[in-house]
Amino acid sequence: MKIGLLIIGNEILEGKITDLNTRSLALFLRGLHLELETTLTVQDTENAIKNGLKLLFDQCDVVVTSGGLGPTRDDLTKEMMASFFNKKISFSEDSYQVALKNYQRFNRPFESKEHGYCFLPEGFTALENTTGFAPCLFAEFSGKFLLCGPGVPKEFNSLLNDHFENLILTRFPQNNHVIESFTARTKRIPEEKIFGEVDPSLWNKLSAYGTVSSLPTVMGVDVGIKLVASNKSELELKKKEILEIFKSSPLSSAIWQFGNTPLEEFIVSLANKKNITYGFAESCTGGLCSHRLTNIAGSSQTFLGSVVCYSEKIKSSSLGVSAQTLSTFSAVSSETAAEMSSGLAKKFGVDIALSITGLAGPGGGSEDKPVGTAFVGVTSKGQTLTHRLQLFGDREQLKLRFSQAVLFYLLEELENFA
Repeated sequence: MKIGLLIIGNEILEGKITDLNTRSLALFLRGLHLELETTLTVQDTENAIKNGLKLLFDQCDVVVTSGGLGPTRDDLTKEMMASFFNKKISFSEDSYQVALKNYQRFNRPFESKEHGYCFLPEGFTALENTTGFAPCLFAEFSGKFLLCGPGVPKEFNSLLNDHFENLILTRFPQNNHVIESFTARTKRIPEEKIFGEVDPSLWNKLSAYGTVSSLPTVMGVDVGIKLVASNKSELELKKKEILEIFKSSPLSSAIWQFGNTPLEEFIVSLANKKNITYGFAESCTGGLCSHRLTNIAGSSQTFLGSVVCYSEKIKSSSLGVSAQTLSTFSAVSSETAAEMSSGLAKKFGVDIALSITGLAGPGGGSEDKPVGTAFVGVTSKGQTLTHRLQLFGDREQLKLRFSQAVLFYLLEELENFA
């Protein structure tokens, strides 16, 4: 089964918003041992949408569209589908009932049967939208299948979760192969060093099992292998053999996960599993470490809190950093980072306290401490260690990389905790 995605929206091509639905569809299909064949982004214009549909239907068995189903004049998907398939649009009682149900779900009054949501091209089926108002669409023509969803990521995900398997998979024979991606997530080693110095033979070893990819991430690299097998038993055997390759590689000490779980979610899960409490004292990251972890549901089980101590005054009054330390070594120093984390540990009573103080720029650097310098303090089990960072990038990039470094130190401390 070949699957294509047509993304409809001027906002994406103008850079006003970022496309999130390609990733959502790719991950969704991966869970079904399927893959996305191609994706295309087009403007909200008749020619662009029709040309995109023709291109995808020439290549694919299933076309999923994202965007253009709303009530405004620039939402042209329904009209363009009718024109492309040479179908008339008319009132549909089924579409009216679906729209009415969508509105009732949110306790919103629905205008009337004259609303555009009540009209469908001939041969199309209206589908419930469990997280929004606009009905989704489904159609089958000449053995090809079309599934149309809103561009809003939450609503697009609902389309996939609520309708894809029931409407698409049931119409295709069982795959004679299974597809899965195996990913090893690494930290702190640049991409070129992994395959050039650390383990020059790794790429060739992995290639015997499938297509190898290398994706640089924030302070790390995701090494992936696309596996194709005739059945799940063969797939599991390949995964087991690949795991042994990684474990016996010099790269093994830099691998923090086999899988695709985001770092924040991975940390929260591990901390909750071990019931280890933690907190942050953040200066140059401005609360970014705390923000990233509190985006994860369940973080409150073990994350107790943080202090954003941007000024020296707050470092002293809230964390007990001594005036002598600040005067002698400055706010950006290992000594200050140590007193920040130890002060936080005493103040909050956490099992692990982490601090960071640094220079995110663009100004403020010096010869011995240029922009990109930061110090991380880690207080755990009654001991405090510090680490010096020297990273590169603009202010926004440095804040992200500083926070990533802190989260990696937290992860390592969690792993070492009994």
